[in-house]
Amino acid sequence: MTSFPTTDAHTWAQSLLEFLRIERPIDVAPQSAPIADWAASGAVSITGYPERPLLPPGFGATAARGGLLALDALVGPLGLQGELLIAERAAISRWPAKAPWSLGHHCRAVHAADGYLALSLARDEDFEMLPALTTDASAGDWAAVDGWAASRSVHEAVERCRLLGLPAAVVGEVSNRELMRISSTASSSNRELKGMRVLDLSSLWAGPLCGNLLGLSGALVLRMESSGRPDGGRSGLPLFDDLLHSGQPSVTFDPDSLELLHALVDTCDIVITSARPRGLASIELDPQRFLASREHGVWVQLSAYGSTGPQADWVGFGDDTAMAAGLVRRIDGTPIPVADALADPLAGIHAAVAAAAMTVRGGTHLIDIALADVAAATAGPAPDHDPYLADGKWCIDTEFGPRPLAMPRARSVNSPARALGADTALVESWFGN
Repeated sequence: MTSFPTTDAHTWAQSLLEFLRIERPIDVAPQSAPIADWAASGAVSITGYPERPLLPPGFGATAARGGLLALDALVGPLGLQGELLIAERAAISRWPAKAPWSLGHHCRAVHAADGYLALSLARDEDFEMLPALTTDASAGDWAAVDGWAASRSVHEAVERCRLLGLPAAVVGEVSNRELMRISSTASSSNRELKGMRVLDLSSLWAGPLCGNLLGLSGALVLRMESSGRPDGGRSGLPLFDDLLHSGQPSVTFDPDSLELLHALVDTCDIVITSARPRGLASIELDPQRFLASREHGVWVQLSAYGSTGPQADWVGFGDDTAMAAGLVRRIDGTPIPVADALADPLAGIHAAVAAAAMTVRGGTHLIDIALADVAAATAGPAPDHDPYLADGKWCIDTEFGPRPLAMPRARSVNSPARALGADTALVESWFGN
């Protein structure tokens, strides 16, 4: 057997609800344990190489499965298997495993003089910063980064990346962190999530998955984006964007005219954001002010490393923050990402559970949830065995005997995501505009 922690989805769900101070009966998940849940999730088949799949460390698939059990206990059965959500994007993209790169080919480990840093170059502006990073005007690719980092300490390299707004971290630097931090005001009023209005101002995967799960739980979710800077998820995989935002009205706001944005924030029960503090300040949003103005309300603040302190300004995405939490395997000493942007779906699932739980409790709550922290909470030592071929199929020895590796699977898409701003006029009419 491996040296994974002994846990299962039911135990994780119980611990999660205890942390959130909620007492609810939880259904038992049959045959749940770290290796078995990884095998069923589809995430093993996209880790490593197509011809050599590797088992991820820790128990992320079990935590995802347990997170959905906890959500079911709060809102009623949704009929979802949490472990499958972590590989949904891979199911839609059909990207094969491509070690040493992340599945999306935007992130990998960079070898510095004394260790490895995880670096993501996913945006055009990331590559535009490479001349400033390397002090070489001709630098424009990964080879330039490798040459620059080789003569610098890993901490020096990461510090300079962060100074320039690049998503970078020392591999394994985040550990022993709380799953999330919640600031609350007490209330004796019990409420239901069904019918609550949720404003999703987030982007990409973690925040939208949180909103998606809250919508499936009965809340009314509004997707709101800046007309000048739409959610980057729209320009990625259209079918994945459809999956996360199906059925949600699409509203835009003018960054030079914030009345509609502020009016919607003021009338919503739950707000989901993934902007850094300076980004919120630029659109004149303050979670403390939002919560102080009401008797009940939940603000979900998703970030790479937390929304307070110096790390609040650090940029991070699902792959590099998971690597920061030590969720890597090593091939010939080089750390490689596991699964697909694993910190994103883990954070999105747990943010949804927290938002539902705090709504049920009543009162006001600021949920500060960092991708790196959630990933670190599910981390564990490297496994001591990996999949093997049996009769032409990849299998792995689990806690319940040999199991075949599942391929990634995605939920069906009910309807396309609404076009950018398609419902702005309708929502403006709510306020007499």
